[in-house]
Amino acid sequence: MDKSLKEDISTSKEDFQNYLDARFDMMRLNLAENFSKMISGFIIKTVVLVILMFAMLFISLAVANWLNSTLDYPGIGFIIVAGFYLLFIFIFWLLRHKLIERPIIQTMIEVFFPPEHNFESTENE
Repeated sequence: MDKSLKEDISTSKEDFQNYLDARFDMMRLNLAENFSKMISGFIIKTVVLVILMFAMLFISLAVANWLNSTLDYPGIGFIIVAGFYLLFIFIFWLLRHKLIERPIIQTMIEVFFPPEHNFESTENE
């Protein structure tokens, strides 16, 4: 009986070690997946932002030149466009917490702490 207990303890210890190794591997895989999603999202958003910035630059120059020719006063179009951007920056600064900080925090929480699978709903299917 004593030998059987030692074998059971030894088997349990090996099973527990295998379980810990599997959990550690799963945690590393989840971390790698989440980090990859974060980096790829950052790269995609950066590329889109750079392209959008170039588009906005050329649109702004076109609008400023159009305003200059429409108002028949040199430079006023650039002043109006600059004023529009300053107004936009001021409004953006006032809403920065709602527009930037909260969505970033929420996204990070969703990336690093994905919702667990609901096993109860899969049992009923």
